[in-house]
Amino acid sequence: MSPLLTVEELLALRSSGSPRLLDVRWKLGGPPGPDEFRAGHIPGAVYVDLDAQLASPGSSEAGRHPLPTAAAFQQSARSWGLNSSDTVVVYDDNGLLAAARLWWLLRWAGFDGEVRLLDGGLQAWKEAGQPLATGDEPAPAEGDVTLGEGKLPTVEVDEVPEFVENGGLLLDARPAGRFSGEVASIDPRPGHIPGAVSAPATGNLGDNGRFAAPDVLRRKFGDLGVSDDRAVGVYCGSGVTAAHDLLALAVAGFDADRVPLYPGSYSQWASRPDTPVATGPTEPPLIDAAEARRRVAEGAVLLDTRSPGGREKTGPIEGAIIVDRDNLDAEFDFGSAERHAEVASLQTPIVVICGSVNGSGPVAQNLIGRGFVNVAHVEGGAPAWHELDR
Repeated sequence: MSPLLTVEELLALRSSGSPRLLDVRWKLGGPPGPDEFRAGHIPGAVYVDLDAQLASPGSSEAGRHPLPTAAAFQQSARSWGLNSSDTVVVYDDNGLLAAARLWWLLRWAGFDGEVRLLDGGLQAWKEAGQPLATGDEPAPAEGDVTLGEGKLPTVEVDEVPEFVENGGLLLDARPAGRFSGEVASIDPRPGHIPGAVSAPATGNLGDNGRFAAPDVLRRKFGDLGVSDDRAVGVYCGSGVTAAHDLLALAVAGFDADRVPLYPGSYSQWASRPDTPVATGPTEPPLIDAAEARRRVAEGAVLLDTRSPGGREKTGPIEGAIIVDRDNLDAEFDFGSAERHAEVASLQTPIVVICGSVNGSGPVAQNLIGRGFVNVAHVEGGAPAWHELDR
């Protein structure tokens, strides 16, 4: 069963029982979640304070959102009215980027009941024409749930280097600009953990704010190197949005329960004087021409970055968008009227082709640095593409 459910499934669940509905609205930098909750929430929901209830107090030694203690988390869960046999439905208003933290924590703490997440969150509820409640909800009767800790794997800061050195794939769920160090960081040193791969959590969502289809997510993570027989770990800035990548792995059909979370994440890593930091974007995957054609047939945008002379020499590529690689600012700035309409969002799959890897690689890397999360370039370039027709 998918951890996600639709509004229709939630309505059916509410008509047949009383799921415990938890609202985990939180955004880095605000606005304050309690105010947003009072302004409008799903009737019957209980507000969950991420900073106070889903984390211990932050510090430079432990990171901004250390895991809560078992005793504190159990006390919080009981205050939400949670009982051991309850079905829990979690939501937020930001693509489940915060709600995924609670989904993971409950399972890490050994909660026996079912935990689901409302795909599309509060926006999906409103788009379905469902009513909102305002103000504070009556405090629920205290629950009796018993929770512990450590039921899902974690990796600690001193274990991270060995994890990577032994071939583990470490996914970084932060935006690509923070991974590369090109965007101002709230942490002491910009960049990422050496050996990590950029896997922005926002790339798990489609243009409608819902999760991408399982096959799309499985291909995305597969392109990054995720497989069923490889050790994979996840981190982010403070351990919150990393859970979103874990959720996406589960939706994609991978065994997310074996994937460790690094709770201290980059906020802890970058605060230590003895940890190395890398900068620059992830190397874009290099795919063969047959794989490139498959992706384009499934909807990827093909960008032809050859010079006019190169196109004349090798021949045109049907359906490709001709891109001036020296004018990427105008063509891929979403605030520019000159940009290509086919590239609808940062989640749009993109395949870059040139006369050689030396031409397509820098363009693909540039796009990744701009925040595009699904970019590859073609091994052998246009000659390899045309060779398939011979």
